Amino acid sequence: MTSAKQVAANRENAKKSTGPKTPETRELTKMNALRHGLTGQVNLMPTEDREAHDKFCAGLVESLAPEGNLEIQFAQSIAEDNWRMNRGRAIETNMLVFGPSQPNTGHAQIDSAITAAQVFSEDPRKFQLLSLYMQRTNRDMQKTLDRLTAMQSERKARRQQDLEELAALLEYNEIKHLPVEQAETKGANGFVFSIYEVQAFVTRRRRLKQAQIAEIRHSERHRGKQPAPKHLLTRAA
Repeated sequence: MTSAKQVAANRENAKKSTGPKTPETRELTKMNALRHGLTGQVNLMPTEDREAHDKFCAGLVESLAPEGNLEIQFAQSIAEDNWRMNRGRAIETNMLVFGPSQPNTGHAQIDSAITAAQVFSEDPRKFQLLSLYMQRTNRDMQKTLDRLTAMQSERKARRQQDLEELAALLEYNEIKHLPVEQAETKGANGFVFSIYEVQAFVTRRRRLKQAQIAEIRHSERHRGKQPAPKHLLTRAA
């Protein structure tokens, strides 16, 4: 049990605790510091920006459907580059709002146009630098997107190859009247499927073959031709 002496000591220590004293440190305490789950890097953002950033990036990453750490890294880079480009566009728009002097023609749209022209004429180099930044970001994003697309295409091709091989092995087991439990579920490329996934693939492939044969026969009857001999038609397994 905490004694009265310990309580008093704790109170004295609490009085000695120091918070942010300088304006700079007080500003930092307003920031939302987050250690990135994938990269381990610490990113500082105002809380409102953090929420908008995370929601925006999460949506883009999900739409890219990455699998594995490397694909997730590429997808995260693409999302963050898109965030940077949107931020650059917002900065450009905001820069044009405030001029060295605020015109007053009595017409809001004319005043806005004059202000934008004044801002640009005062320091066009700022806009050039911002444009270069956005172009570089866009190039980086496009390169990463190309790499991610190529990686995903290769992964999907290897997965399809494994599924087709496992389907062929399952059909062989059926011919040999082997138990379903003996069917292989891991392909040569390392992709693992449930036996139900393999069976569903086999069933769908058989139905597609049957549909193709039915379409050929229907087309021949419609044209008044004799049906092709059965041995010329692809046999549905």
